[in-house]
Amino acid sequence: MGLIHGKSRLLLVLIPGILVVLGTASCGRLGQANEQARVKRAFESWKTAMVNQQTDQAMAYIPRHVDDYLTALNSGAVNSTPPANAAPSQSPGVDLLLRTALAKKVPADLRSKLTLAALVQRITDRHLFNPHEVQEVTLGRVTINGDRASAEVYYQGTLTALLLPFVKDDGAWKIDVMAILPYAEVLMRVDRAIKGETESEQVDQLVSKLPSL
Repeated sequence: MGLIHGKSRLLLVLIPGILVVLGTASCGRLGQANEQARVKRAFESWKTAMVNQQTDQAMAYIPRHVDDYLTALNSGAVNSTPPANAAPSQSPGVDLLLRTALAKKVPADLRSKLTLAALVQRITDRHLFNPHEVQEVTLGRVTINGDRASAEVYYQGTLTALLLPFVKDDGAWKIDVMAILPYAEVLMRVDRAIKGETESEQVDQLVSKLPSL
């Protein structure tokens, strides 16, 4: 009988602890699900704004440091090298591509006050953007890792090999454009290897196919 009472007392002690652990795990899963939903809502809001050609609303879902990157690209010569004390770029080929495109395809009046919003608006005004392409993009499973997230990308219902990165900026989820650049760098390197091109040859080829703004 004493053994039974002892087990009962042990259960009474353990049950609150078990409930706390289960409740914590449940809250964690709920919080994760909420963040995943917030990421998807941010993407859908960005997509709706882009499809409706509402540039200012769309830029609300892009981190502000993208404009700092554009300013840095725009401030140097096409083949300039970064200062000796600067951290090496993770995407030097992409940097050269964008710097060259800005110099050769973007008029001086636009470069003088360059922002991503201004670029997107000019592209929209020149009817160089097809809203249908964006409309066909949807997100799949979202993975949260602290203030960063990534989402599977579907195009026309088919899963692609891309993962779209997100970052939490001022408490809101935004598309992490800068995190896409290293992926683009890898693609450029693979393409060069396949075609046997130098970086300069590849950049010249790509830029020559871009329309002037």
